[in-house]
Amino acid sequence: MSRTLTFSLVFWFAALALMSAHAGAGADARSQLESFAEGLESLAGEFRQVISDPDGFVVEESSGSMKFLAPDRFRWDYVEPFPQQLVADGERLWHFDEALDQVTVRDQPPAAESPLLVLTRPDLLDRFYQVEPSTRVDELVFAPLEPDGDFERATLQFRDGVPVSLELIDRLVGQTTYLELIDLQRNPGLGDGDFVFEPPPGVDILEGY
Repeated sequence: MSRTLTFSLVFWFAALALMSAHAGAGADARSQLESFAEGLESLAGEFRQVISDPDGFVVEESSGSMKFLAPDRFRWDYVEPFPQQLVADGERLWHFDEALDQVTVRDQPPAAESPLLVLTRPDLLDRFYQVEPSTRVDELVFAPLEPDGDFERATLQFRDGVPVSLELIDRLVGQTTYLELIDLQRNPGLGDGDFVFEPPPGVDILEGY
């Protein structure tokens, strides 16, 4: 799986994990998140993703659309610059790279290993993240509790009570990934069929990656 897709998943899981957060540091931003997340069963929208090196130079840009259905289904459809699809159907995680004409598939990580679990078990939130103080009332800053987490620190920002962006600093190489969330729709009419992936005829399928 490319680092672009890996970063996207980390962002997505982190944002969803915080949707059921209890009050504490950054309470204003948390209250906006809790209000937005109340009764949330599905989510859809578009995204723009920019990855910069430690010196601030842009090394990669991409855009597309995303969907989420509680508790564990999601899909990312990258449109630019290279079409790719990432689909979690509740059992398996599929990644289709159109340029390579290749599909990789593996078992979807169990709920017990995913921050998505706190959507239904908010008491487990502190097993995954430490929320840090922020000087802004419209942002949440958080970091993994595990020292070997995929990212060093992330920031989730709001505008008028709606999450609009996520920024993440990579722990290993110091890159910054900025994800802009565009035209988010709460509880659109999504169903299991929106998260079914059928490999196109003739593509190479790699298992266990």
